[in-house]
Amino acid sequence: MKKFILYTILSCVILSTSAQELIISGVYRGKDIYVQNPYFSAEGSFCIASISLNDRLIIDSPSSSAVKIDLSGFAIDAPISILIHHHSTCLPKILNPEVLNAGSVFKFIQITADDASISWVTTGEMPGDGAYVLTMLKLDGWIPISIIDGKGNLDNNQYSVGIKHYAGDNRFRLNYKYNGKETMSDEFEFYSELEPITYYPDGNVYNMISLSRVTDYVIKNYEGEILLKGIGQDINVEPLPYGEFTLILENREEVIFRPEPEIIDRPKKRKKKSNKS
Repeated sequence: MKKFILYTILSCVILSTSAQELIISGVYRGKDIYVQNPYFSAEGSFCIASISLNDRLIIDSPSSSAVKIDLSGFAIDAPISILIHHHSTCLPKILNPEVLNAGSVFKFIQITADDASISWVTTGEMPGDGAYVLTMLKLDGWIPISIIDGKGNLDNNQYSVGIKHYAGDNRFRLNYKYNGKETMSDEFEFYSELEPITYYPDGNVYNMISLSRVTDYVIKNYEGEILLKGIGQDINVEPLPYGEFTLILENREEVIFRPEPEIIDRPKKRKKKSNKS
């Protein structure tokens, strides 16, 4: 089993303070900002006087200890600048400044494989209709074998999907698709200790091929045209014409031959001679 670990490097949000101003800048990444607004009973007021978003006043004299700054009207990666005016005797606190971090781009953090599953961890997913496509390297190239919907959180997300490996080496890739863009993982491998599949008969084949276990299979003609494909343990070859074919089992090719049946001419019965007087 091999593990592949990628580390995400996050850039910092711009956060500054002056005597009566708190400024935070970054880009919209799908989440709102929350601000702690202290209350001073001696003065009978809350700390924050007003909040401006991209130079536009949006909240005036909030009267609650927690203030939500709604950013849902912005497009992903749109620039955000929040200016908080507050009283000189207090300081509001930005509770989640990291959500404006421009460095929170999508990354595969970790991918692992075992006998029964493939698991991975990512960060920086986009909200919406993102999806993962798990592909496996077969004789016909990289073939999609599973599609998993993304969770759409900027924070770390964990996934796991069941898998049936071929005997021996197995090679995979994960492809994250979102809004017409794709991010491909590095290739990763898993070596399976399964015994290679056997089949019967291993000579001439007439009606049926029996496999030692259930798997996917493909039968092609000499020109490479697919004649039969499916998943199972018994393959009915009666629909095939007579001749030589390629049977693909897991990641190997075998040559099979379906001979024409022999036609045996039966001796003709002799006509009995009639006795005429």
